[in-house]
Amino acid sequence: MTNFVQLLLVIVISTLTFLITFAAIQVFQILYEFRQALKKVNQVLDNTQTLSTTAAKPITAVNEFFTGVKDLVDETQDEIISATPDRVVTQEEIVRHFPRVTRIKEAGRRFFRRSGLPLRSSN
Repeated sequence: MTNFVQLLLVIVISTLTFLITFAAIQVFQILYEFRQALKKVNQVLDNTQTLSTTAAKPITAVNEFFTGVKDLVDETQDEIISATPDRVVTQEEIVRHFPRVTRIKEAGRRFFRRSGLPLRSSN
């Protein structure tokens, strides 16, 4: 009977040792694959950073260009406004410089009249 118990004990201990060894090997393989995955993620993040830096340079240059153009336009506009004297434009000057505009306005006035009388508002 003791031989049977000893044999059974040896078989159980051997089986448990084999299973624990197999589990330890699997854990180390999982950790190795996790390390490889982290390396790949790190490479992707590095590439993303490089791409974003590369893409940001032209966008910044275009932004600076348009900011410079806006500043130039603002300065030129301020210079034009400060160089132009204030004066009142009379109706005769408008007619002299833009005769067609006044004819269109008169035609519009005639368009909204019926039989020479102004139309009444609906209020």
